Amino acid sequence: MLCVMALEEAGVRPEDGEIVVTGASGGVGSTAIALLHKLGYQVAAVSGRESTHDYLRALGASRILDRAEFAETRPLEKTDMGRRH
Repeated sequence: MLCVMALEEAGVRPEDGEIVVTGASGGVGSTAIALLHKLGYQVAAVSGRESTHDYLRALGASRILDRAEFAETRPLEKTDMGRRH
């Protein structure tokens, strides 16, 4: 419900365009998709598991985006965190 309240507070309406939901196959994400769809929003669901695509479409997602498209991988950098100087 917070997703809807935040959109309404910001003045975003269904006719303003697509809403992207990350973590779409989880509990919060799937609930957000269902709520937004019922209220007339076009929803793009971000998921890393192809096995969830049919489920997300059944909830109301009009488009599925692969999480890998957004994740840039790089090696961890060294850090001084936690060291005494």
